[in-house]
Amino acid sequence: MSFPIKLLPAGPSSNSSTQRTRDGSVLRWGHADTPVPPAVISPGLPAPVTVAVSPVRQGHAVTVEYRVNGGPVRQVTALPVPGLHDPNERLFRALLPGQSGGLVEFLPVLRLVGQPISPRLIESTEWPHYQVGGGVAPVAAVGSSVAPSAEMTGEPRWDWDTRFLWTGSIGIRKEVVGALPDGLRINWHFTEGRFVGPHFEGIALPGAADFMRIRQDGMGIVSVTELLQTRTGARLYCSYSGMFDLGPDGYARALRGEFDAFPPFVTAPTYTTADKELAWVNRAQCIGLGRVDTKAMRIESDVYVIEVGRKRAG
Repeated sequence: MSFPIKLLPAGPSSNSSTQRTRDGSVLRWGHADTPVPPAVISPGLPAPVTVAVSPVRQGHAVTVEYRVNGGPVRQVTALPVPGLHDPNERLFRALLPGQSGGLVEFLPVLRLVGQPISPRLIESTEWPHYQVGGGVAPVAAVGSSVAPSAEMTGEPRWDWDTRFLWTGSIGIRKEVVGALPDGLRINWHFTEGRFVGPHFEGIALPGAADFMRIRQDGMGIVSVTELLQTRTGARLYCSYSGMFDLGPDGYARALRGEFDAFPPFVTAPTYTTADKELAWVNRAQCIGLGRVDTKAMRIESDVYVIEVGRKRAG
């Protein structure tokens, strides 16, 4: 779905804009309290982008999409800026990666429960931008007098792919530990679970749990140990960490026992087994992703094996 976009100049900078989103909230950037990169920056220098959202609603999150020299669109997540601000407005800050040169176009995007509710970069006809280089000296690495290698272009160097392993469904039971010095602790005990893939099928054995810590920025830090058993009787010990996004106000809502209906998560599982036929999983790094149905108290996930390919040409 495309959105009409009109960027309204709101200050002396050509990168200053105010934008109304689909749910009636307003995004703004490029002002004194929401700085963006200047017209020209040094090669290798990361570029901070600060965005204000008013009012902030439950499930809001901000990303900043960008592309270099008209290339593929990438995005970074903007994190809430700590400290006291206008109660009707929240600041978010993203850090765009340093580039070796070229024109960088960017656009803040407001999301509601993961879905964009303001124009995307590819849908827009106007966008803020800045030039990398253009007569300024490269920025050397911290503690080094050497400029970045010509090989470090800010673009991917290695091909990679994923191989689907299985999809899983796990029932959970909540056990609140409480607000501790390092965050709100909640244990999610796995009541039963099943996984199915092209070459695997099995269950999660009793005793598994996610010993989660929820930070004050609303991010849950996943910490899981579980034991899986395949249909043939092979057992796989699994441990993984990851991120569970409850939204900018997720910590306060979790204290009240309130959660979005389907918050997303991303994890990095590894598996070990004594089964000789499955010994290859002992060397596999996987990625898991999905959402939690907080009403049905069930985790729905897909797991992939990451495979690193050859170095890219050029």
